[in-house]
Amino acid sequence: MGLNERDYSRSERTPWDRIENPLSMIKVLIGINVALFAVDWLSKGLLSDWFGVSGQTLLQPWLWFQPLTYGFMHNTEEVLPLHILFNMFLLFVFGSPVEQRLGGQEFLRFYLIAVIAGGIVGMLYPCAISLFQTGQLSPEIIGVSTIGASGAVIAVMVLFACYFPHQEVLFMFVFPVKAWVLASVLVLIDLVSALGLFGSASSTAFEVHLAGALFGFLYHRLQWSFHWLDFRRFGDFKDEMRLKSRRAKLKLHDPDKKIRAEAEDADRILAKIHESGESSLTSSERKTLERYSRRQRQKRELD
Repeated sequence: MGLNERDYSRSERTPWDRIENPLSMIKVLIGINVALFAVDWLSKGLLSDWFGVSGQTLLQPWLWFQPLTYGFMHNTEEVLPLHILFNMFLLFVFGSPVEQRLGGQEFLRFYLIAVIAGGIVGMLYPCAISLFQTGQLSPEIIGVSTIGASGAVIAVMVLFACYFPHQEVLFMFVFPVKAWVLASVLVLIDLVSALGLFGSASSTAFEVHLAGALFGFLYHRLQWSFHWLDFRRFGDFKDEMRLKSRRAKLKLHDPDKKIRAEAEDADRILAKIHESGESSLTSSERKTLERYSRRQRQKRELD
């Protein structure tokens, strides 16, 4: 059976498709943010009230989803939607090269964990400030909600600077500077602002920005990888259950079963090469791929 004759080649994205034309997680993330912004704007900020993170989140376990969801909410009270426009623009510009470097799935894992890291800080920081200033958890302090993708976007920018430190970018769309210089300046501004050295109050959660910057730096410095967190398992669950059901019902002799299983293994191994590189293969996976390639060459010679 040829590749084009398999059932999944007719309507689904196969591992071969993902290698040749992988789905851009940057576009998916931007689409989700824009869609949620539109719904939040139409509901007059109702989603932000539900999904923003605050110090009160820590005290209410049923709200522990908020350290993730806050990262997909943006300010809808501005005359111009600069909050989401700025974040999505930076995510696209700096995230695209990073996604190409990491691969779509690993980039998505990195981004979502960066959101959560910033959300945890956004949850704990108000509680710490309240205890330090008043000796108790003041509702006025811990009730202030934080929203926005800025922490995760800063993490992406720092990781970009780590991978491409000498790449020139336009600061304020005018001045060309090295990527590492831009990242350093932004982190320094966030640090000075978080310490209150500018002497003016701000609604910006600089501590969340710093958490994102630290996460991006540590990801590169410690060579972290989140390949063990495979989101594709959730998408493949339905197909796996359908396949198991089919196998339970059909027990007819199938002489091509071994060949199909070998082809499926080859698909999985090629997808793994795309995500993690050839060096990630085990000796057994290398032998499987070599055996499959040899069988395909023999088939072409016979044809």
